[in-house]
Amino acid sequence: MKYIKPLFFETKVLPLLRFIYDDSKYNGTYDFYRIKDILDQYSSGQLQSKEWLVDQLKPWISEEKTIVVCGGWYGLMSHMLAEINPKNIKDYEIDKQCIELHDKIKVHDCVSIHEGDGLEIFDTKELNKSSAVFVCTACEHIDPEDLYAVLSMKHSDMIVALQSNNMYDIDSHINCHDSVDDFIKSLPEMEILYQGTLTIGDYDRYMVIAK
Repeated sequence: MKYIKPLFFETKVLPLLRFIYDDSKYNGTYDFYRIKDILDQYSSGQLQSKEWLVDQLKPWISEEKTIVVCGGWYGLMSHMLAEINPKNIKDYEIDKQCIELHDKIKVHDCVSIHEGDGLEIFDTKELNKSSAVFVCTACEHIDPEDLYAVLSMKHSDMIVALQSNNMYDIDSHINCHDSVDDFIKSLPEMEILYQGTLTIGDYDRYMVIAK
């Protein structure tokens, strides 16, 4: 499996699922929903879409780049990016329990986990700079006006890698599109480095890499 070693599932993911199961029985800190949610992160569609992003983003990643992952979930995107050896990955997530569980399976020291909205990095000089790469594979969950506004603030040489899809039937999907061209039209004007469509089962995922 690309960018994930088989032992990662045996030594990290399966023990995490057992931990959540036991906790849900005896402590109640986590509920059974978390087991399904973590399994969803490692579904075929999620793995394919994130492998696709790493494959296409590789030419624009170097060790001196800081990679910012917005909406890190349980850390799959950061983990895969760490496998291609960048030195500094900042994973932003607003769900505290996602952060706690991600921390239990994190294996790469170059990944730091932060509680907060990754979109806020565009308000800072520290990360809104040419040496940063912004990654978001969940643009379908972000209000299109908010996404447009923050990307309009980005440093002109910062690279962004963005994904959305055409899964309109999910309530939390508020920024879906009919095609990759439609997705691009919803974004501020940028230099497009890559655009593509990946068909996964009965839906399409769109990706744009731009600066």
